[in-house]
Amino acid sequence: MQQVDDLGAMYLAAENERVRTHTAILLTVDPATLPGGRLTLRQLRGLLAERLPLVPAFRQRLADVPFGLDRPYWIEAVADLEYHVREVALPAPGDDRQLREQVARIFSRPLDRTRPLWEMYLIQGLSGGRAAVLTKVHHAIADGRTGLGIVAALTDASAHPRRGTVLPPAPGSAPPGTATMLLRGLAGAARQPLRAVAGLPAALSGADELPIFGTLPGARLIGATTALARRVRRHRRVPRAPRTSFNRQISRHRRIGTASVSLADVKQVKNHFAVSVNDVVMAISAGALRRWLLEHAELPEQPLTAVVPVALRDCGADEPGNQLSAVVVGLPTDVDAPAARLGVAHRAMLTALHDLRSTAPDALTGTIRIVPPAFTVRTVQLLTRLNAWAPLSPAMNVNISNLRGSHEPRYLAGAKIESMVPLAGITDGLGLNITVLSYDGQLAIGVVADRDQVPDVQRIADWMGDELTLLLRFAAH
Repeated sequence: MQQVDDLGAMYLAAENERVRTHTAILLTVDPATLPGGRLTLRQLRGLLAERLPLVPAFRQRLADVPFGLDRPYWIEAVADLEYHVREVALPAPGDDRQLREQVARIFSRPLDRTRPLWEMYLIQGLSGGRAAVLTKVHHAIADGRTGLGIVAALTDASAHPRRGTVLPPAPGSAPPGTATMLLRGLAGAARQPLRAVAGLPAALSGADELPIFGTLPGARLIGATTALARRVRRHRRVPRAPRTSFNRQISRHRRIGTASVSLADVKQVKNHFAVSVNDVVMAISAGALRRWLLEHAELPEQPLTAVVPVALRDCGADEPGNQLSAVVVGLPTDVDAPAARLGVAHRAMLTALHDLRSTAPDALTGTIRIVPPAFTVRTVQLLTRLNAWAPLSPAMNVNISNLRGSHEPRYLAGAKIESMVPLAGITDGLGLNITVLSYDGQLAIGVVADRDQVPDVQRIADWMGDELTLLLRFAAH
């Protein structure tokens, strides 16, 4: 048995009747090269039966410790492919709007914690004979890079899938008895003071840098004092976020926005302004959000803030679980000129990443370790509810993630993957999430929002493309 990691336990604790902490990737495929020109449910299940040995997380389920005395464990389980791999169809004409609506409905539903925490949907009926495959995976299983590793294991570099041996379903290990888990929980509780002490230095060093935790009373004083004691120079004050209409308590329902821009265009802008791809993503996100706020007559004078995940694992690492930190940065929605916005975004990210490296990259994990597992759910739920409480400033306004995918085309069961769109969860006080993923010369944009707070979420995705076009005009001169 392997224990759920600290961040995984936090993602599990954050879920309630409205909040889902799974992620997803939406693949659009062209099945023209397949027999009959169609990707079938049987083919997809056959592929999964072959590749399951390559994805151990798809064969594990949770085992809770009695009374929540310690973090849950992963135990071996049977992956029932008839349950996990399903098929739906869009009505005619099968356009992108219908696909987004169907994906939003599927994405809104929780994963069953009594089974391995993933699902896959084959969506038929897209225009042009295309099909889509949506895969949901709980964040407790994988961060962004691990998730891309799962995609790599299930896909191929050519239209001829590598063949494997279809193994009979593993019987799954018998769940540990209550007495066994209780003893494990008591042992974990006894070790908790040592875990708390081990996590304390990192937690104190980065107290004011953390999402949500950094807004608590005294966090700035603690962070500044610890930095002074360690003789670490801070380059910035963590910005405070204004409240917007997408920073309230969320509902159970989601909307999805998708778009795609040329990666070559993004790199042309990057090279012209001597910035990074991520800086360009931040700038076009800021421009799109500025347009949305202006259209809804709620553009604040102060800039929005974004929480940006930062990977701590090496690019080649494929260990399951989460190895992440995060920074909260100002998003230049208060700047009108596109080129100036890019410059502000670039400087903000440089400073935030410098401070993260110089203080404590593992501050988020260290802070979670201080909280006894028996109180993790209550603590996380309380903090997220406080983030949505109107009298307080929210910890941040939007989540923005940037993932690097394959530069070459990939194939799923022999069908060419035309696009890969990443999708990530939202929570109370943070009802908008923007994730981008590079793949085969394109940068795919996936925007997830609360259904009621941002009913026109597709406009944000489309405006990101428009903002890139404006920056290209500067880069062309």
